[in-house]
Amino acid sequence: MLNRVKNVGYGDTTPFLSAAGSAGLRAEIDKIIDGQVEQWFATVPEAAHLEGKDVNSEYYKRHLIETAWRIRLLRVAESKALAEVAKISPAAAQIWAHYEQEEMLHDELFIADLTRIGVSREEFLATEPYLETKLLVGFFSYLLDHEGPLGVVAYSYLVEYVNVKLEPRKLEALKSSVGETNIAGQVSHSHTDINDDHPGEVWAALRFLIKDEQDIAALKKYLEEHQTILAMFFNKLYLNTLAKPQDKAA
Repeated sequence: MLNRVKNVGYGDTTPFLSAAGSAGLRAEIDKIIDGQVEQWFATVPEAAHLEGKDVNSEYYKRHLIETAWRIRLLRVAESKALAEVAKISPAAAQIWAHYEQEEMLHDELFIADLTRIGVSREEFLATEPYLETKLLVGFFSYLLDHEGPLGVVAYSYLVEYVNVKLEPRKLEALKSSVGETNIAGQVSHSHTDINDDHPGEVWAALRFLIKDEQDIAALKKYLEEHQTILAMFFNKLYLNTLAKPQDKAA
């Protein structure tokens, strides 16, 4: 008999990484991300601006706008990623679907915070996202077409790990600079990330997608590439809002 069906995740479902191996790799990846965070604060202009006492209103406004657009645009690519994940591992697809279900509408949390500082939904919708935001979305599409879903899921682990580690500090600062009632959406977003253990959830999906040592090497490379694109965005944000004229010319 001939069964031509494939790409449905059946066969040997034993993860390449044992439980101990997974924990060990996660610790290694977390250390790599910690190093990237240090590099971020050392090389990205005004990387800690939102943690300061005197937050520039245009910087803050545009940061919220781009965050909402990033969620809106990436959820399309991440939904497409679900189908590709399911072809490799139904278990990973189930985890990823649950994670996406929790994150899918979080753009509305940031849009709500925009309205609290006087930016209407109409103004948000009329603001085209930065090219750098589009490039991140385009990179996801490239990955799904030519390399697979591992890099897409890797992005979520990067941002969830960093958010859980650093977001509470930023939000505490914004309570003083922007006002606690004005950041309710961001607080709710952070609450979900922390209390639903989104880093752990995304890592559980990653474990099923890692099939060999080459995937581990690719995972590390993806983290580096995602940070590079995000840095391009934050540099653009700095140049458009905080930079002095001589800095913009440079």
